[in-house]
Amino acid sequence: MKSRQVYTLVLIFFTTILYAQNVFKGIVTDENLKPIDHAIIYVDGSTLKTETNQKGEFEINLPNGQYNLIVRAGLYENFIQFIDSNQNHSIKIVLEPEKILLEEAIVHSISKEDWKYYLQTFLRLFLGNNEAAKKCKIENEKDLRFSYDKITKELRATSKNPLIISNNYLGYKIEYDLIDFNVNYKTNYVLTLGTAFFKELKGNSSQIKKWKLNREKSYLGSVTHFMKAIYDNKLEEEGYDVKRLVRKENPDYIKFKEETLLGGRIVGKVPPKIITYLVNQKVDYDSLKIIDSNNNQYLNFKGLYSVEYKKEKEDLDYAKQNGQHYISNQLSIFAIKDDLLKIEENGTYYHPANLIVEGYWSWEKIANMVPIDYKIE
Repeated sequence: MKSRQVYTLVLIFFTTILYAQNVFKGIVTDENLKPIDHAIIYVDGSTLKTETNQKGEFEINLPNGQYNLIVRAGLYENFIQFIDSNQNHSIKIVLEPEKILLEEAIVHSISKEDWKYYLQTFLRLFLGNNEAAKKCKIENEKDLRFSYDKITKELRATSKNPLIISNNYLGYKIEYDLIDFNVNYKTNYVLTLGTAFFKELKGNSSQIKKWKLNREKSYLGSVTHFMKAIYDNKLEEEGYDVKRLVRKENPDYIKFKEETLLGGRIVGKVPPKIITYLVNQKVDYDSLKIIDSNNNQYLNFKGLYSVEYKKEKEDLDYAKQNGQHYISNQLSIFAIKDDLLKIEENGTYYHPANLIVEGYWSWEKIANMVPIDYKIE
């Protein structure tokens, strides 16, 4: 395990999708109630999409469940609406005119060399640094704008237009609205926030077969797959070994520091400041989650858990990055920021901002992401 951890938070407003279908209707207007035609409506993180007619009306076939509906139209602010299709079957959406923020209007001078350097950092932390990422291309990367704060040591990236990502590893074209991208070099914390729409790429039979295998490989062992296994009480059957993980300040280091402050001599190696160990004891589902009276399930725990996925080895490049000369099972660490994290039958969870991951889950990023309506064939 690395002594210096990188905390990664990759957010897409994933939503709950089940399998019964509903025809969901709506109308999109401006502030003066004038219909907006050709507005794009899609379910975040999915392949489900439609657009409005001349009357501003739209229909979309939606599975039962809770999800985020994204509405996008030129010259207007993007609109995100949380929907429960089990309760609502129509909606009226009013779009506001696009606002030009003052900081966007100011042209920041940045050299070509700095822009290229920041771009490479962005690509590595946004798409990833594995085989999947190498087969991804952002077609409009010149739309990206970067800023670096020397005081806070934070790198930010923005894009006025959706990023168009061609993923030739999974066979998708992704429209990704980048809401926020932030790298804090003081804490090694990475935040990626955005909404996404997936469209299948066209390919020959050989490509389609390869994409199918890569999609399954990307899904299995992912956070979404893990959450579904918790929901179904099938962690062991799906290949997961979960252990309680303790990370605390080393008592030997505390003693060493006290002796040093008192003028003691340094003899031998300096003890590590932090020690980490696993509790070799079976983790019950009751330790991870609770179920309320409506059969809603929530992750509910404090501290850290280690997750080993035994059915797939880690990427060789990941092992090399960690100074290993061999590959082992995929190993991740996860925690929740608040007491509760709602999980759904298909493995989605809410709110994504409350989940913190380390290890292998922080290695696989947007390039390995499959849509929420993906199913293993």
